[in-house]
Amino acid sequence: MREKELSFCIVLHHIATFIGISEGIYYLLAGRQRFLRSFAVFLLTAVQSFAGFKILADLHKGKSRLADSYRNLEKTRTSRKQRRGILWGMALSSTLFKILPVRLLGQ
Repeated sequence: MREKELSFCIVLHHIATFIGISEGIYYLLAGRQRFLRSFAVFLLTAVQSFAGFKILADLHKGKSRLADSYRNLEKTRTSRKQRRGILWGMALSSTLFKILPVRLLGQ
């Protein structure tokens, strides 16, 4: 896989994390949902905030955990096409998981 594609997947994942955090904060401050939904939004926002701190720490150190995970994926005996599909599938599914539940619970 080209380094450019890997970098794009990493940036996509990081942007989705910060969008999830900001959406969660917005819906918590709006306060229009019931207690159970607010609690779920709070939990999702807290988990995303922890992930955001890990991202910032990795950027400060100059390394990427996602790039390391892909390097470990390269060690498996799957074909290049399969590894590429796994990476894109994980990037897209994590993006949906970071943004969609907060939006659905917040509305």
